[in-house]
Amino acid sequence: MRKKQEEILYEVASKHGIPKGQSKEIWKLLTRKIAETISEENKKEEGFFIKEKFKVIHIQNFGKFIPNYKRINFANMCITKEKEKKND
Repeated sequence: MRKKQEEILYEVASKHGIPKGQSKEIWKLLTRKIAETISEENKKEEGFFIKEKFKVIHIQNFGKFIPNYKRINFANMCITKEKEKKND
């Protein structure tokens, strides 16, 4: 965790009466859950990513994590170029 993030985390934790160790554990669980949700399998069909299979992750009091559709489109474009290269 970066120094600035750690300072903010501890500041918010102390404001709400949460010990530093517990706040760090909560942060780890939160980021792990987000990473697991983003990395779930079965987001491809016929070799391409399907935008609808990427979930919007809403965490109460933290906000929403919305998939970046431009990056999904870019990934699909790269896959298309790779397939075209192999066919040539």
